[in-house]
Amino acid sequence: MRAVLYSISRKELSSRDLTSIEDLKALSAQESYWLDVQDFDAESIKAIGEFFTLDPLTLEDIGTGKQRIKTEDYQNYIFSVSKGVAKSSGGNFEYSVEEIFLVLFEKNIVTFHKDSSTIVNHSLDSLKNRAKTLKKESLLNSVVFHTIYDFSVDSFYTVLSEIENWLVSMRSEVLDFDSLKASDISDVKGLLALISKARREMSELRIMLSQHRDVVSLAERGSVKFLSVDLMPAFRDVYDHTFQLIETVDSYTLRTGDVRDLYFTMRAAFTDNILRLLTIVATIFLPLTFLTGFYGMNFTAGFTQPGSGSFVGFWALVAGMVALASVLMVLFKKRGWL
Repeated sequence: MRAVLYSISRKELSSRDLTSIEDLKALSAQESYWLDVQDFDAESIKAIGEFFTLDPLTLEDIGTGKQRIKTEDYQNYIFSVSKGVAKSSGGNFEYSVEEIFLVLFEKNIVTFHKDSSTIVNHSLDSLKNRAKTLKKESLLNSVVFHTIYDFSVDSFYTVLSEIENWLVSMRSEVLDFDSLKASDISDVKGLLALISKARREMSELRIMLSQHRDVVSLAERGSVKFLSVDLMPAFRDVYDHTFQLIETVDSYTLRTGDVRDLYFTMRAAFTDNILRLLTIVATIFLPLTFLTGFYGMNFTAGFTQPGSGSFVGFWALVAGMVALASVLMVLFKKRGWL
């Protein structure tokens, strides 16, 4: 476990590492601080839980992880879960989720997270800049709560930007007729699988954003105890961001459906073009096949095909077949089939 204690002293943010729970016991009850706990285990959670008198359900949620974004009101603290996303290098729509647990007290706040957190790092940078302008040290817990949720929500912009780029490139690829002609059934399956994955990932993003909206809605209305009323406008701004992001996700979901429909339409048009060409060829050769078949039949004695016994009759039949094919091609051309 790695625990860092942050506090504001003389308009500056100070920090120090805590090596044991005894370091916490040495803190003054009147001191306002932010305790950030990283890479925790069951034993460290239990010790911190006993020190802060945390409910067993809270400790279970922290230890288990993978909780929904929420805010729960306990007698002497607020337990909240926030999540941010970050683009990963795994390919299209691959992203990692940063889960942060917040325990908000009247004067202090404790955060738990696994590994290094980009959101916590951004919050620290923001807090360093705001430390000089904070009117009261007692605002520290509210400011940390706000910045973590603010950066958690804003992290969705990066992932959605990647999806926007994919939608633009995918639409261009679908409209590329040469690429469409070279595609086969495996390409169709790959594209449909990719679109299905994109819609599934955006559905998960929307769920997380909706949960963020619910939590921030409580904060911006002043329904979360221990939060300073001075930060209500700041929470309202985060609330607006959640709405904007949800609308963006909904728009992208519709656009993936449009790309899928456009792809099917283009493939249908390409298939229709092939079938039309094959039908025209078959139609042209149908009467010619009839004539050659007619003259190739065996008849009973006494019946002869016109011109079958004449050299001129053979070439007259060939000329007639060429003329018939030419007339059909001109006719198809006038109708726009060729």
